[in-house]
Amino acid sequence: MTYDFQDMTMSEMLRDPLIRLMLRADGISLSDFASMLDDAARQSGKSRRDAKLAIPAPHIICQNASQMCSSRTV
Repeated sequence: MTYDFQDMTMSEMLRDPLIRLMLRADGISLSDFASMLDDAARQSGKSRRDAKLAIPAPHIICQNASQMCSSRTV
């Protein structure tokens, strides 16, 4: 059996029920998640233009997620 994986758009990620459930469990607001996605997309676009790469840099998403999670109060 083969699977056809496609990247989700930001809009699809924000509407996805499983992602929303995980965000709720982690105490991350939808607006914070949207901001993190937007920041990662902007940085990724900048990286591609600067380095002429076609692949987004995964460390950018991890870095933004870490910053967002460390700034929230538990």
